[in-house]
Amino acid sequence: MRITVHNTLAVPMRLWGLQDRSGSGLDSTVVAPGATQTFQFRADIPGTFFYWGRTGVRPALPVPGAMTDALLTGAFIVDPVGVAVRKDERILMISLFADTISGFALKSERADQELHRELIPRERWFLGAINGRSWPHTERLTYNLGDTVRWRVINASPAPHPMHLHGFYFDVHSRGDANRDTIYTASRQRKAVTEWMPAATSMTMTWVPTRPGNWVFHCHIVTHISDASRLPPVSSVSSTNSHMNHAENAMAGLVVGLRVLPKGKFALAPQNATRRRLRVFITQKEHVYGDQPGYSYILQEGSTPPAFDSVRIPSSTITVRQNEPTEITVINRSKATATIHWHGIELESYYDGVGDWSGWNSFVAPPIAPNDSFVVRMTPQRAGTFIYHTHTNENTQLSSGLYGAMIVLPPQGVADTSERVFLLGIGGPDDNAHAVVNGTMTPAPIDLSAGVPHRFRFINISPLESHTVQLVSGAAVQTWRALAKDGAELPPQQATSFASTLILHPGETYDFEVMRAKPESLKLKVSSPETIQLRRAGLAKGLTRETLPRSIIEIPVIVH
Repeated sequence: MRITVHNTLAVPMRLWGLQDRSGSGLDSTVVAPGATQTFQFRADIPGTFFYWGRTGVRPALPVPGAMTDALLTGAFIVDPVGVAVRKDERILMISLFADTISGFALKSERADQELHRELIPRERWFLGAINGRSWPHTERLTYNLGDTVRWRVINASPAPHPMHLHGFYFDVHSRGDANRDTIYTASRQRKAVTEWMPAATSMTMTWVPTRPGNWVFHCHIVTHISDASRLPPVSSVSSTNSHMNHAENAMAGLVVGLRVLPKGKFALAPQNATRRRLRVFITQKEHVYGDQPGYSYILQEGSTPPAFDSVRIPSSTITVRQNEPTEITVINRSKATATIHWHGIELESYYDGVGDWSGWNSFVAPPIAPNDSFVVRMTPQRAGTFIYHTHTNENTQLSSGLYGAMIVLPPQGVADTSERVFLLGIGGPDDNAHAVVNGTMTPAPIDLSAGVPHRFRFINISPLESHTVQLVSGAAVQTWRALAKDGAELPPQQATSFASTLILHPGETYDFEVMRAKPESLKLKVSSPETIQLRRAGLAKGLTRETLPRSIIEIPVIVH
């Protein structure tokens, strides 16, 4: 390769990534203002790589930058020798753009409140982009039923992103960074609906659209898709999107719209008269979190609906069966418009839960207005651990209670009294809200039976927080056996036992088997970021993000 770079900027640029990958790390070269630099090297290792330049010092070198440095990134793809370049393959590059309010315009109060959850100071804007564009201006990707979709996803940003695909599982074929790409053998490949991508990393993935309609691929950190981060109009001319729907107006940032073409006319599957029927109520109660209301999804049990102002924390666990046609009527008794996204469930687009987007063309599902209802139909295709949650005003509604666990049992399965569900979230919309497990900072002890395998189901539906979970005896970390990720059973080669340390990111679920040979006392330890208020105070004292305080929840585990 012979690549010539000319720096037309008025400042020096330090450049990484234009070199071979045979060494242990990447070198950098400074290109002076107005200077030209030639790079010569051999493309020696196949993989998904990238290169980037930096002119500033925020964030700390050498990761890709923000501000205008966010634009100084590019993909560098090396195909194996003798393999034809696939014309249908797409590259999705994630970047984060930031600047001062003097560079754009004053923030709204809502934008400031939401962005400071990410510890962004008031004087700065922060916005994510995919291939240089922010939703709703990102490219719409169109596919046919049965296509094999191939993406190389590159996180060329200084922040992590849990990337989530609606409606389908994808296969992860490789993970890497700017210098190394680990291409998985068949036994190491796995399925996911949410994949954690640390800063400056890459992923290759494939998926097959088997149901038509509109879908989305997006970051599951809610501040990265919040419409509050949308930049103000550059002029007084009305935005072309000002008249558009909830989905296009109520999201921004790291979202890609997907369109899967139907064969013939788009239509929903015929109704099944023998469907199992459930009713779920969206409820609201005032002053649950200080002066803020609490919300919940409550599954009706018996013939009497829940009271209008009842709130269940956490929301009801919904249990359904694999391959059983199920109909869920969602009734909104709250004062807020809301939706339900069935995270990880393979269902028709119309029921996916993105208001004014799920469906096709003009036949799209609306958000659920107060005192209105919506009927969801699904036939779950696999047994596993899933999530249901709001896809509306997520920064407020998610931390205020609109989320729950969804368990899909095998076709002839019954509720397993030996399993345990751990639903990790944030206990309120305020800056002083702590991490909670099953809705509380003080969960009840866990009782296990010696010699009996117990399935631990872990779910993280926090707005932006990751949590570390460990099963310990004293200071010693114990072992457990991996069973599933995002509701999909792991292949046998990956269903192994190892030390029980799990870093659980937003939008992920994991299942593990825990079996103890004899009676004993253990602890399940959950380490989480401290409140936003304490994190901001730590930064003000000069702490780094890595050294900010954390909170610990310890749950007694009693083996009888």
